[in-house]
Amino acid sequence: MAHSPRNLHLFTLVALICLYNLIAFQGPLLAYALRYTEWDANGAAQMVSLQVLQLGLLGALLLFVAMFSIWAMKLLTTLLFLGNAAGLHFMNAYGVELDLTMMRNIFGTNTGQVGELMHWTLYLKLVAMGLLPSVLVWVIGVRSPRLWLRLLAPFAVFGAMLAVLFATSTTWLWYDKHATRMGARILPWSYLVNTGRYFNKEALRNRVQVLLPDAQFIEAEPAQKEIVVLVIGEAARAENFSHYGYERDTNPFTKDLGLVVLPMGKSCATYTIGSVACIITHEGREASARTEFEPLPSYLTRHGIETIWRSNSGGTPPFQATVIERVHEIAERCRAENGEGADCPSPYLDGALVHQLGAVLAGSDAQRILVVLHQTGSHGPSYSKKYPPQFAHFTPVCDTVQVSTCSEEALYNAYDNTIRYTDYLLSDVIAQLQSIPDAASVLIYTADHGQSLGENGLYLHGSPPAFAPDVQRYVPFFVWMSDRFQTVKGITPEDIMRAESHVHDFPFHSVMGAFGMRSDIYKPQFDIFAQ
Repeated sequence: MAHSPRNLHLFTLVALICLYNLIAFQGPLLAYALRYTEWDANGAAQMVSLQVLQLGLLGALLLFVAMFSIWAMKLLTTLLFLGNAAGLHFMNAYGVELDLTMMRNIFGTNTGQVGELMHWTLYLKLVAMGLLPSVLVWVIGVRSPRLWLRLLAPFAVFGAMLAVLFATSTTWLWYDKHATRMGARILPWSYLVNTGRYFNKEALRNRVQVLLPDAQFIEAEPAQKEIVVLVIGEAARAENFSHYGYERDTNPFTKDLGLVVLPMGKSCATYTIGSVACIITHEGREASARTEFEPLPSYLTRHGIETIWRSNSGGTPPFQATVIERVHEIAERCRAENGEGADCPSPYLDGALVHQLGAVLAGSDAQRILVVLHQTGSHGPSYSKKYPPQFAHFTPVCDTVQVSTCSEEALYNAYDNTIRYTDYLLSDVIAQLQSIPDAASVLIYTADHGQSLGENGLYLHGSPPAFAPDVQRYVPFFVWMSDRFQTVKGITPEDIMRAESHVHDFPFHSVMGAFGMRSDIYKPQFDIFAQ
């Protein structure tokens, strides 16, 4: 009996799927590979082996799944086509790489930030490059080979791939040199492998935390209320702060408030989870995103200090605090208490982080209070949605998530407006702390990482540390001290200047120093208030 023309042999269908994957989704990988390939015999071998590697890996995977179920193989193909289409969109739109760092960044992004990345071009790619080819795969009938061929096929394909790679062994040094960068561009393996690595590290990270040594206070009971506010900025690159010489006035609100501008320095990482782990653990730059040690809020809470964590972001290690609030909860509580027509903060903007903060602190019975304000700050790509309309000081602004399509001027305008809004919020916090005159108050501000704004074709953040540009690594570091704090601690702004290049080493030990805490893990060299 003749076979239906709509039926394809399993091997033919798998070959066509692999060929389509090669043609449709290889662009970012090929662009990188060609940049570092010489046009000679060895360069040709590199290109041949790279194509064989992609064909062989995907072909062996699909044939292995087909050993058990043709239906499962088609389902896997559909998921990979959709995943590849999404990955290709983000790599092309933002110049990112889907390595472990980026997967941490993706899974640490909250739903609001994910929504900002949605653009009609993404949906177009999902339909045109993911859904439509998948429909074709599903409607095609499949003729299965004999059982022994079906069982042998995946191992034969994988073996043939290895044979070619061994035959082109002169390319191995090239692979070794560029493996990390190419591995982050090869679809679907970039996100599959690094997602697996991410969840493996998350499983390790969620192990039982190691409690830090008990601490003692220099004063059992302070003579006045002690308040420390730690503001963790998001994606705020230091060079766009006029406090560091930026030609634009992005810090008009704090320039006359006695803010101590410490030297800018490197962040621990280029993604939120890794950097926040550094900021709130005693290990500082030595901390990994999956650190097992008790973080700062948990440590202080255990020692009787009231801890208030207000957040408009994600990407934090597990911690305990007296109060944990997100901005939408603060906004909802305001409306519930004052009615729908009340002047309540937006449930999306950082302004909610500072709403009625002074009143909360003044009304607390605690003598020692830590407040952590975790911003959404300057997180891209939707910069124009990070501040209220009245803070659109620099215009015109880039108002699309397709930031690569914006002019440099519009992109910088939108980003610099986010920095000005952060500056306003810092001035607001300082004003509210000043409204509690009997308290010894201090504010510490730094950011988790910087941000790329199109330099060398890169946008956003999350680049591997070895290749990350300075704009993704260098972050600001500011301190404000109330007069009462300076008097009680016997310290002046000139006393706290530091030249250390890794700013994330300081927050944990400086907060301990501000509260007069001492323990075996306290490092005075990283306490900016230490005399």
